[in-house]
Amino acid sequence: MRGRSIHTEDMESRIDRKLLDLPILMETSHEIAVVKPSGMATELSRDPKGASLLSRVKAAASTDCHPLLPHRLDRVARGIVLIALSHDSIAFHNRQIQMRAWDKIYIARCLAPMDGAMDPLIDTHKLHLRAQAGRSRVVHSGGQQAWTEILAITPAPEVDGEIHVLIRLLTGRFHQIRATMAHLGVPLVDDWLYGTSTGRTNERFYLEHAALRFKPFGSLTPSIVHWREDPHREPMNPLLRRCLDELLAQWENEAGTWMGGHHA
Repeated sequence: MRGRSIHTEDMESRIDRKLLDLPILMETSHEIAVVKPSGMATELSRDPKGASLLSRVKAAASTDCHPLLPHRLDRVARGIVLIALSHDSIAFHNRQIQMRAWDKIYIARCLAPMDGAMDPLIDTHKLHLRAQAGRSRVVHSGGQQAWTEILAITPAPEVDGEIHVLIRLLTGRFHQIRATMAHLGVPLVDDWLYGTSTGRTNERFYLEHAALRFKPFGSLTPSIVHWREDPHREPMNPLLRRCLDELLAQWENEAGTWMGGHHA
């Protein structure tokens, strides 16, 4: 097993782990949290080969499960995806997301700012985004509000001119992080839609949903999902790792319950 799986009340698993063949970080009777690799679609409108994450979960789930997605990750992104296993659970999580009750932390590899000034980027940024022709555009009016908080920035190890950015996503708009970072002048490395890459050959694009705090269906206590020893996470500057650890410790002190491995 590649990820640590947490069950409630020693419940019998409703997922065939061998068939799913993805790390499960948390499982209850009503939801699971898995790690989606980059390159895998979260969901496809047509999926005869069962290649998407949702199709994989449906194929591995017991017959009494009804896997549904309260949120998604871009195909090129990796990291935590929560999947509801019942209609009651999906309705609950959709309401929680509408209330902005989820806390989501991302790690992104970006180009360093041309002037080298990174401190002004550490702030909460508000944009209006409009999805159009497969990408999000920054508009002055008529778009959806997109709030993105940049928590920390450190140089990316071993590569000059690149940085790792720790991001809290306060809203969940289409391509929000990619569009926001490009607007701020620090696009994700090799982002062919919003950066300077001319194509998708040998790109080093990296965007990870690394930590999630949410309330499981039927619980009064928030849960924290994070896989500290994820073998596919990019090596990080120790200062960025420390910032993430401090944030997770703060969540834990606010009565969060660990459901996906320990942060320290």
